Amino acid sequence: LKPFPPRWGNPRRRAFDDMGDSATASASLRRRGDATPRARPVPAPAAPKSQEKDEVENLRSKLAGERQNIKLTAAPITTVRLFTISAVEFLIYGLRKVLTSMYTWLLALPLLAGYFYLKLVYAPELFEAPVCGVKQGAPLWQFELAIYEASWWIILGVLSSVGFGTGLHSGMMFLFPHVLQVVTAAESCGTTEGLIVWYQHPCKLDCSTTSGPDDTVTFFNLWCKVTIPCMLWGFGTAVGELPPYLVSKAARQSGSTDEEFAKEMEDAKTKTDVFNRMKLWTVNFTEQHGFLGIFLLASWPNAAFDMCGMCCGYLLMPFWTFFIATALGKGVVKVNGQAVVFVNLFGSAAFEVLLKGFDSMNSLIEAMLGKDLQLRAVISNLRAKLLAKFHQHNRMHPEHLFHNDDDKRLEFHEICKLYDTEEEEKKKEIAYRVLQEWDKNGDKALCVAEVKNAASVTDGKISLSSLDPGAPTSILKVCWELFVAALILYFLVSIMNQMAQSKQAEYDEAKVEELKKKSKKK
Repeated sequence: LKPFPPRWGNPRRRAFDDMGDSATASASLRRRGDATPRARPVPAPAAPKSQEKDEVENLRSKLAGERQNIKLTAAPITTVRLFTISAVEFLIYGLRKVLTSMYTWLLALPLLAGYFYLKLVYAPELFEAPVCGVKQGAPLWQFELAIYEASWWIILGVLSSVGFGTGLHSGMMFLFPHVLQVVTAAESCGTTEGLIVWYQHPCKLDCSTTSGPDDTVTFFNLWCKVTIPCMLWGFGTAVGELPPYLVSKAARQSGSTDEEFAKEMEDAKTKTDVFNRMKLWTVNFTEQHGFLGIFLLASWPNAAFDMCGMCCGYLLMPFWTFFIATALGKGVVKVNGQAVVFVNLFGSAAFEVLLKGFDSMNSLIEAMLGKDLQLRAVISNLRAKLLAKFHQHNRMHPEHLFHNDDDKRLEFHEICKLYDTEEEEKKKEIAYRVLQEWDKNGDKALCVAEVKNAASVTDGKISLSSLDPGAPTSILKVCWELFVAALILYFLVSIMNQMAQSKQAEYDEAKVEELKKKSKKK
């Protein structure tokens, strides 16, 4: 132990020294003629800091409560006004960034000018589209398709995760049905060699482009066919997780509190259900494990991952640490795990394993009840009907129906062959309805121009079910389209509400800062 200092170490000695100093000071004052020591002026008592802090927090809480009413359903005019201001400011900010960047003038504009010059003037043949089963697309046409395809899946991924949990479920609506299409098309064609699986390709899943042996329809080959679209979609979901992170980080850097994060945490602490417990566990796990924790949380379908983004922003985690961990977890691990599950589920190999399980169940029931339920036949028939329905809903370009027809005309018997999965009488009824609906010139056959009239205005494609005006699934199709439209509308409304509330939060924070300045002046 260090010794006490000679004067200030011993408490008793320090007391005597203080008394001696006081006596010396009094004697000095008496010699100057002062009878008593001169008292120092006492400053006026300042307002306690706790009171000032309470006023600021009360104002912030009041403004936050008022801000919750900024919705299209409660305050449509205010919401639209704030959303418009926010959108315009964002567009101006983006345009300023683009127009003042050196990359725009030295790289992007020259490349764009060269692209249009090649396509329109110098070498338009490099952009020729393919002919299914005859020739492939030109090199630059394939480059355009790759850009379009990547943008398609990335945007769908962003829409799936953006919006603080209110995103569009594009995986269930687009990606996983696409995986089902690829698996069933490969099994129908008998090979994966040459099978085109790009979603926007005009020859998508066309057996006329395939070649090679039948033993190529393996799990690994099927997985290789679907992994790129899955990873692009997964990367988009990682991009869609950035808004919670950026909002929380901006709030922390500005010195204010992220109200969305604080509200979620308070709600999670007061509730005991599994989902809110998972939120708390997600935040604690992120704080403890950093990059590895984010990667692990993003590597499985985690409904509470928004909380992870808010937590990382609140902790001021570096942008690239958060984004790279999220992109690896969602864009590599999670989507490939989902691809493995769905390829096995939709493929014949996994279905055979399922049938063996039903065989064992059927044998057990037969031993106990003495009755053969023939579960294998029942399940196989159900799967066949499901695949037949799926085949009727498979979308294609109108020209696809004529690729094996020399005269480019579909007569009555040829239309019946299109619906060969149906019973004989039903095929004839469908072919009669199709001719009656689309045969405009009355020649008892359909040409390409007549079939194009049945194509959708959104993607220019048709399906066998849309070609049949009396298809029994037409009502379900309309209901599904209305359901999808409702989902998209809900997503857009939620984005408008959030942008309006975020803009109002900026105005409210300015009021809070003004109150702080007034309190300091007092």
